[in-house]
Amino acid sequence: MKLRYLILVLSFISCSEDNEEPKYIESDKILIAFQNTRKVYYFLEDSQKFYFLFNSGDVPNQFILGNNEIFLINSGGFTGSPSIQRYDLKNNSLSTFPLDNALNPLFGVYDNEKIYFTDFGKYYSEKIYIFKNQLIDSLAVSNRPIDIKLCANFLIVSTNGMRSDYSYDTISKVFKISKNLQKIDSLIVFPGASNIEVIGDIVFLVSTGIYNQTPARIYKIDCLNFKKIDSITISRNIYSSGVSSEYLILGSWDGWIYVLNHNLTILDSFKISHSINFIHSFENKFYIAVNGFSHNPNYLIIYSPFVKADSFKFSDEDLGIGPIFYLKQFIQ
Repeated sequence: MKLRYLILVLSFISCSEDNEEPKYIESDKILIAFQNTRKVYYFLEDSQKFYFLFNSGDVPNQFILGNNEIFLINSGGFTGSPSIQRYDLKNNSLSTFPLDNALNPLFGVYDNEKIYFTDFGKYYSEKIYIFKNQLIDSLAVSNRPIDIKLCANFLIVSTNGMRSDYSYDTISKVFKISKNLQKIDSLIVFPGASNIEVIGDIVFLVSTGIYNQTPARIYKIDCLNFKKIDSITISRNIYSSGVSSEYLILGSWDGWIYVLNHNLTILDSFKISHSINFIHSFENKFYIAVNGFSHNPNYLIIYSPFVKADSFKFSDEDLGIGPIFYLKQFIQ
C-alpha cells in the first residue's frame, strides 16, 4: 500500500527577488541557475528571498563544489557556447573558461583540483574530458556520455546510446574508469543510460528508455566488483534523480515523483508538476526544480519524504529553472 502523509499538500509561497546583494549572510544558501535568463541566484529558505550572484554562460547545467569554489558547467546546448565557470567563495570573484564550440558538456565531478566531465557533443561525441583551467586529457567511451560520478575512487560514466542521427541503439553502456582514464570494466543496460547516484559502494543508474517508446529501468550496481545487483522498470521516462541515506527519488519528464528505498522497492508515487527539470539531494532533503522550458511559473520544491513538502514560486514567467546546489555556510 502506498504511503501518503503530507506530500500532496504543498504550501505555495511566492518569493521576492532582491537584486541588491545583501551583506554577507551567515547561513546556508541554495544556488539556482536559470537557463533561459542565464543568471545564477542564491535562495534563502528562511526569508524566502533570492539574490543575484552572477551571470552564467549558455545553458547552465550543473554546479560542482571544489575547494572553496563553485564550478558551473554551461553546456551551450546545440546553438550556444559551452564554458566552465569558477566562482571563488573567498574572494567572490568569477572566472570563465570557454570550451571548444563543438562540445556540449553535461555533468562533471571534482577531484584533486580537476574536473572530469562528459560531453554529449553538439553533433556527436563519445568522449569524457579532464579539465584544469583547460582541457588536459580525454577518453572515448561510447555513444553520447551523460553522467559521471566517483565511487570507491573510480569514475562511473553513463553513455546513453544515441547515435549521430539521434536514433537510439537498442542498448546503452555504463563504464568503470580509473582517474588516469583507463577503462576497467563496462556493463550493458537499457537504452538511455543517464543519471548516476552514488551512496557508499552502491551505484544507482537510471536508464530513461526511449522517449514515448520504452519505459525506464533503474539499476542497482556494486561499484567494487561492478556487477548488477537488482533492477526495476518504471512505466514513465525518468529524467532526474537524487539519493539520500534512506531514499532514492526519481522524477519523470511529465512531472511524476517516485520514492524508492535502496532495495528498489517503490514506496510512493505522485504527480507534482508539469515537468521536473533537476533534483539535488542534501542530507535527507531533496531540492526539486519544476516546470520551466515550456511551462510556467517556475518553482523550487523542498521535499522531505513522508514528512513535508514546501513549494516556492520564483516567477510567473518561464525562467528555465535549472540546476540546484545546496551550499553550506562558507567559513572564511
